[in-house]
Amino acid sequence: MSAYPDSPGFKEGDTSRAAAEAMTYRGKTLRKTVYACIVINPGLTADEIAARLGESVLAIRPRVSELRASGLIVEDGKGKNKSGATAHRWKAR
Repeated sequence: MSAYPDSPGFKEGDTSRAAAEAMTYRGKTLRKTVYACIVINPGLTADEIAARLGESVLAIRPRVSELRASGLIVEDGKGKNKSGATAHRWKAR
């Protein structure tokens, strides 16, 4: 398994590691899809990206974090997520 952010990360424990390993292949595909979505639609929040792609926010938010850590995307203002909390908007670098 590659290192974060090129592969899903985990903090500690067997369950976290297992979840990261299970997402390794799908995560790579989702990262590419999320990045393409941001390039085409700059200014979306992670939740808005998830909605556009028909994916769970639990699958998309980590991919956004990986793209940010890779330096491929940067913040583009603030928005709100589904719960009403402040969320970053994203654009490609």
